[in-house]
Amino acid sequence: MSTVLLLHSALGLRPAVGDFADALRGAGHEVITPDFYDGQVFDDTAGGIGYRDQVGGRELFERVRPTLADLPPDTVLAGFSLGAAFAQRLAAERPGAAAVILLHYAAAPRGRWPGQPVQVHRYADDSWIAPADVAALGRAVTDSGASFADHVLPGSGHLFTDPATPDGDAAATARTIERITTLLASDGGG
Repeated sequence: MSTVLLLHSALGLRPAVGDFADALRGAGHEVITPDFYDGQVFDDTAGGIGYRDQVGGRELFERVRPTLADLPPDTVLAGFSLGAAFAQRLAAERPGAAAVILLHYAAAPRGRWPGQPVQVHRYADDSWIAPADVAALGRAVTDSGASFADHVLPGSGHLFTDPATPDGDAAATARTIERITTLLASDGGG
């Protein structure tokens, strides 16, 4: 069993996040889903990004820290889009994390990768993700000695794990959950 910190997207703590967390719980994992948007939930990207910009990314990131402080050092860091950006950033501070799972996001690392295995889950055509950034992250992760998997799903869009968005795809979400549970059952899951 792994402990997983699962961070929501810029749309807030929507029901899809809870459903995803419940699927991981059903596989035997403890999943924590903090609400760093203080109850704000949005139906569209413009509203969610507007709120992020109003509050400030740094402030939102700092809201995650108290939750992480109470979790084991090997907690898996995971997130959706904005939450994945925070998970990737937290990886530098939590070298003992068992894995980093990036849904709908990946960026080139700012420094050396600390050695955790990484899974990226994305559509083939996602305007929020630069393939060159994914490749740079992959090189950094494998150079650190850890495994890297870039799961590219056919199609275009962004938040395929949220069925209430235009990009939602239940079959893609189920495949993603299966791949994550496989990772968590291996050494990458603690």
